[in-house]
Amino acid sequence: MCDHHSAGQETSVVRHPAIGRRAVLQGAAATALLGAAGACTTPNPETGRNQLILIDEAQLQQASLQAWAQMRQQVPAWNNAAAQRRLETVGRRIVNAAGRGNQSWEFALFNSDQKNAFVLPGGQVGFYRGLYEICERDDWMATVLGHETGHVTGRHAAERYSREVATQTALQVVGTQVNSQVAMAALGLGAQVGLSLPFSREQEAEADILGIRYMRAAGYDVREAIPFWQRMQSSGGSRPPEFLSTHPDPDNRIARIRNYINQQGWGPV
Repeated sequence: MCDHHSAGQETSVVRHPAIGRRAVLQGAAATALLGAAGACTTPNPETGRNQLILIDEAQLQQASLQAWAQMRQQVPAWNNAAAQRRLETVGRRIVNAAGRGNQSWEFALFNSDQKNAFVLPGGQVGFYRGLYEICERDDWMATVLGHETGHVTGRHAAERYSREVATQTALQVVGTQVNSQVAMAALGLGAQVGLSLPFSREQEAEADILGIRYMRAAGYDVREAIPFWQRMQSSGGSRPPEFLSTHPDPDNRIARIRNYINQQGWGPV
């Protein structure tokens, strides 16, 4: 249950001839709604910060299953038994290291030359052939899978869903009609399921650091995360790979990961 506290400050309203009393009251209601939602935060022990969570976990799991079924229908599978075994082996080590080994996980290879991967909050991981083919070392694959697992343990989809709901509810209060696909946006997928949408830069940076922790706990060499991101940065030609185009600036990401590894005494890198 959320405790709602007033800010304890007076709010002055500047009246304008074109703004009616109803519009002013609607705007105030929307502001109050967003403020109340902001008070409904849940601590996340993995990230060390409070998060706005307004969705039941069972609902999010169901949405994940529906999105996953659509994805499997729309994007062809890459039927490579050896590659599948390798993906599952690395993936299982990572999720076990993250303390999520008792959760249901599914790892799938998609036959696309995109250098991309994604995860749904229900534990469904999609890995594209184009990205697999540049993962020369298991440590590089572990870098990606650690990052994706970090999105799950960081509860980033639930957080994004909650932000979307809070914003849309506030807009509806002021009379704006909103028709966007909230659930798909929360899962990181567009209305056309094959289209990946970016998490916030804060969430992406958080997933990077969580992924490094899980890599190390799983016995992989975290220093290999640096050459992996450098390879990703150089492999896109004039356009960045899809996995980078929706993520923070590659140079900033590499510097942040390098600093974290060195600060933990796991370097030097």
